[in-house]
Amino acid sequence: MPSNPRTYVCTGCGIGECLNPDRLAEVSDSELGVPAKVHGPLCVPEGLDFLRKDIQDEGADQAVIVACSHRVNWDVFSTESLGVETVERVNVREGVAWSKPPNEEETQALADDYVRMGLARAHNTVAAPPKIEPTLRNLLVVGGGVSGLTAALEASAAGSQVVLVEKEESLGGWVSRFHKLYPTRAPFGELQPTNMQQLAERAQNDPRVQVMTSTEVTKISGKPGAFSVTLHSGNESSEIQVGAVVMATGWQPHDSSQQEDLGLGKHSNVIDSIAMEELASRGTIRRPSDRKAVESVAFVQRADNAFSFGSSISDLVALKQALYVSEQNPGALAYIIYDNMVTPGQMELFYREVQQHPGVVLTKAEVAEVSEGDQSNLVLDLKNSLIGGDLKIQVDMVVLARGMSPSTAAEEVLHLEYLQGPQIPLNQHGFADSNFICFPYETRRTGIYAAGCVREPMDANAAAEDATGAALKAMQSLELISQGEAVHPRSRDLSLPFTLLRGCTQCGRCTEECPFGAIELDEQRYPTLNSSRCRRCGICMGACPVRVISFDDYSVEQLSSMVRAIKFPEDESIPRVIAFACENDAHPAIDMAGINRLQSDASVRVVPLRCLGSLNIVLVTDALSEGVDGVLLLGCKTGEDYQCHFIHGSELATRRMTNIQETLTRQMLEPERVKMVELEITDYNQLPELVSEFVEEMKSIGPNPYKGFV
Repeated sequence: MPSNPRTYVCTGCGIGECLNPDRLAEVSDSELGVPAKVHGPLCVPEGLDFLRKDIQDEGADQAVIVACSHRVNWDVFSTESLGVETVERVNVREGVAWSKPPNEEETQALADDYVRMGLARAHNTVAAPPKIEPTLRNLLVVGGGVSGLTAALEASAAGSQVVLVEKEESLGGWVSRFHKLYPTRAPFGELQPTNMQQLAERAQNDPRVQVMTSTEVTKISGKPGAFSVTLHSGNESSEIQVGAVVMATGWQPHDSSQQEDLGLGKHSNVIDSIAMEELASRGTIRRPSDRKAVESVAFVQRADNAFSFGSSISDLVALKQALYVSEQNPGALAYIIYDNMVTPGQMELFYREVQQHPGVVLTKAEVAEVSEGDQSNLVLDLKNSLIGGDLKIQVDMVVLARGMSPSTAAEEVLHLEYLQGPQIPLNQHGFADSNFICFPYETRRTGIYAAGCVREPMDANAAAEDATGAALKAMQSLELISQGEAVHPRSRDLSLPFTLLRGCTQCGRCTEECPFGAIELDEQRYPTLNSSRCRRCGICMGACPVRVISFDDYSVEQLSSMVRAIKFPEDESIPRVIAFACENDAHPAIDMAGINRLQSDASVRVVPLRCLGSLNIVLVTDALSEGVDGVLLLGCKTGEDYQCHFIHGSELATRRMTNIQETLTRQMLEPERVKMVELEITDYNQLPELVSEFVEEMKSIGPNPYKGFV
């Protein structure tokens, strides 16, 4: 703990006009015994000069900055900038001066409490020493398609040694089997060659890339910066050591049985889009039944729920393959029959080019049936078509869109030796699971990055861009790990959880609930941390029923001390509410409300959390036992399109609500005193009303009966 803290109160940005800064300094100095000084704007050069000089003159080892939110000026008020061991930020700008009525007693009381809470937090904060371990800097790339080859070449260009593993005999993946690619640049009129042979040759000739074909990964153990990988090739096994992994194992065709009602597998001239690529690669396109050169082909684009998430790719493939028909069979006609044509971004220009082609007819319609007519021709029964209501068309061949399923949905590709299982955690569609908006390449296994179609359906051009990002993120992770720092989203965090084994009951909940598989069990079934896997979310701390997991700078005791620091007004009818707020969505939303000068009730004290999943339920029950009237739990969105930066922290908090409600019942308290709210950053404009409604509800319920008995 700090031995010589100092508090500095800023009067800039309207703080001095809204609050009494001398009173804030008095709370720190006279009430809590931490010397405090008031100064003008602290973030400007003059303010920084004052801070640095005073810190040096006083020999301070900790600075408590009472000013703006910790989410801004973090570099200005860093430990390196100020020359102290730790810095604690107390938000009285966005959290008070910009969002509460100026110069009112409740507003000042809120700021006073924030100073008390900040100093309580600071008192329970220790500078975390870095845990530096030897770190390998080479990469393993699994998969030799466009994603894997690009990842290997980009990593090599950035200076990394790469081992590229491909289970097939040759490189190239699915793209090497395609006839051509649709255009990705202006004027979007000409189809492009795949160029996969040249890409494969580049990788094979790159001195930093070791290519291993006919080889599979059979086991990965260890940790980021020191993975041990077992490879199997032929009848031989070998072991290599790598720092990070890029998983680029691509996709497989979606189950075709769901299209049997359209004749696939029943009529020989009904094929899928993959078979169409093979036919086009031979020259003249001929139908399978009699090798007759086709004169008419229907491409059916049905928005089947089973693979509708890849419809933008399959629709563009249909446009491309329609041009195959005209190019290879002059005079032939291609029909494209769709439910909804999806061509994102500039690919709309390619769609328009195909629309103008004389050999292509597009119509929105429902294909009710595909039947066989004379001479093996096919008859399509169309309903509600744009061409003219219900009608039938006769063609030589029908091509059905084939969806893209990630390879990970069908098989284990990495065979991880993790307590939580050998597979990369997947979402409901089988794609690598992580926060798809903020951290697109990340998986839930630190140091392992997903690229290409194991992450989401995409075309060859997008897969190459994706692979570049994944390779660079893998290299970045090794740089951070080599310094003992966390990767996303708490990048550069040095703190690590530790367990007091003396109080551990060996329940294993921390190992089960850690989203990243960072906690294993030793031979005695005690939890043991794999430090470079850890993302510092604190979910293990929230999971522990006996509260023996803590960080040097984040603990149950620290958060509890912040709650205990709150001073209750003499008038018990004035409520006090605690809002435990996730730092990734909820707290930014609170800041945004302040930045936009949205006024909210001053009865609420915000306690920032790393993740709502890190909240141990004892904090809620203790807060109510202390006399707090109500508790808001502000977390990220859950469900299919979750926004939680730590995967399922909010979901875990939701589950724990059951235990909280049971505890409230035992304490003879109303269950309405605790409420969980899911927020996105963009919901900041809803916060004032949400807070006011909750405070009014607490007023209607009445004061907490425990108030005054603490």
